[in-house]
Amino acid sequence: GKGANLAEMTNLGLPVPPGFTITTEACKVYLESGDAPTALRDEVSAHLTALEERMGKQLGQADDPLL
Repeated sequence: GKGANLAEMTNLGLPVPPGFTITTEACKVYLESGDAPTALRDEVSAHLTALEERMGKQLGQADDPLL
């Protein structure tokens, strides 16, 4: 999938924007239960915080959003 391709491009030294991916397995757990496990929420939060710091932007920031 797209995440695997981006990881491979990164390993090859090609320019790829910073980010993170959530596995298909984690998405399936969420879709089946209707809720993300605490460990997944914690991990996403940590990666999002690191990405915000690296990019100097924040998710939902009105004038210059991360996404």
